[in-house]
Amino acid sequence: MNHRPTLIGETLHNLLQDIGVEKKIKQYDLIASWPELVGENIAQFTDALRVRDDILYVKVKSMTWRTELLFQKPHILTKITEKYGNGLITDIRFQ
Repeated sequence: MNHRPTLIGETLHNLLQDIGVEKKIKQYDLIASWPELVGENIAQFTDALRVRDDILYVKVKSMTWRTELLFQKPHILTKITEKYGNGLITDIRFQ
């Protein structure tokens, strides 16, 4: 048999994928990157709280902003997909 050597980074990446940690790390990064992702204007009225069952929960400081964000949800989901790839978040719930 002729096996090529595997780089440690590749091995670690595969291990993290196999045990499901890589997705959780990306989800935590999404929460931390929320202000950068949505911009300063939206970030001052919202807080990304957590991800549960691939749903991002965001606290919104007013009903007016909640309504606005419901209209912007498809755009925000697209930005998340562009940055993190498909399947990280399936929905956003504004609370």
